[in-house]
Amino acid sequence: MNKMAIVVICVDDETTILKSLRSQLKRGLGNDYRIEIAESGEEALEIFAEMTSQGMEIPLLISDHIMPTMKGDELLIRIQQDYPQTLKILLTGQANMEAVTNTVNHANLYRYISKPWDETDLKLTVKEALRRYKQDQELLVKNLELEKLNASLEQKVKERTTELQQANLELSRLANLDGLTQIANRRRFDEYLAIEWQRHLREKNPLALILIDIDYFKPYNDHYGHQQGDDCLIKVARAIELIPKLSTDLVARYGGEEFVIILPNVKTENALLVAESLRKIISDIAIPHAKSSVSNHVTLSLGIASIIPTLDKNFDSLISQADQSLYSAKHQGRDRAIVYKTPEEYINIAITKELE
Repeated sequence: MNKMAIVVICVDDETTILKSLRSQLKRGLGNDYRIEIAESGEEALEIFAEMTSQGMEIPLLISDHIMPTMKGDELLIRIQQDYPQTLKILLTGQANMEAVTNTVNHANLYRYISKPWDETDLKLTVKEALRRYKQDQELLVKNLELEKLNASLEQKVKERTTELQQANLELSRLANLDGLTQIANRRRFDEYLAIEWQRHLREKNPLALILIDIDYFKPYNDHYGHQQGDDCLIKVARAIELIPKLSTDLVARYGGEEFVIILPNVKTENALLVAESLRKIISDIAIPHAKSSVSNHVTLSLGIASIIPTLDKNFDSLISQADQSLYSAKHQGRDRAIVYKTPEEYINIAITKELE
């Protein structure tokens, strides 16, 4: 017998009825099915365990109801618990609706047949049950395949979503980076300054800005070439990144040979210390500059401004003040850091000098 044979089990405590039932089923089903018989519910359970352990299918169980130790409805309920896919037919010699209702509710009864049964009705019922089982199995296989396909698709969607998220993050990062120096670009600077301005406006804390310009960069480019000029910009950008800073600070390329540093919660005097530290770092690097009018190496001019934001101003005023300071640094001979002073502060300085 084929290990993967399809089995129909018949259960009845009367040997004569079992033989008759098996004989009729063999005539009706031919050799496509193996007909097993059991004379009790306990024996039927043993057959189930043995057959299924060998990989055999048991699509149908036909059981008598009135049996000495385990009644038919009890057997079918046990089968339902362990082998729910098996279809179940209950044979009853009397219209025992309580047993029928019990198996319908708890054992998913396919049909009950009254004794004595009609052979034609039995064969048609069994064939229809087996056809139903086959359809159910095919549907189950399709559902399993569909679940696997859905799981695979869901996994692919998750992977694709993760890839897209990573790609979007990378695009966002690249959109905010200067392609040459790999520090924040002007776009990122504008966004971040607007955010920090609003935060400092709420918190009423000072916001500092340092504008940085490489002195005589055009003569440097003309003399050393654009490739060397790019290398110079990269070295200066890396030097600015070396300055100790908080996670809220931002270093960006402002445009051309200009850089900028945003220093949240920093007063003017502390911003000046940062600027002087940067001048020293660039001096220590000593990038040769044969065409500079102030030194034989690259130097910087820096403009510093710090403002406590108010409703009557916007962040353009901070940029303007830092730009004016940078202009003053260049006008006064370059290679220096200048802090922005209001016209009133300049007047006070002039008066103090006259008094001295």
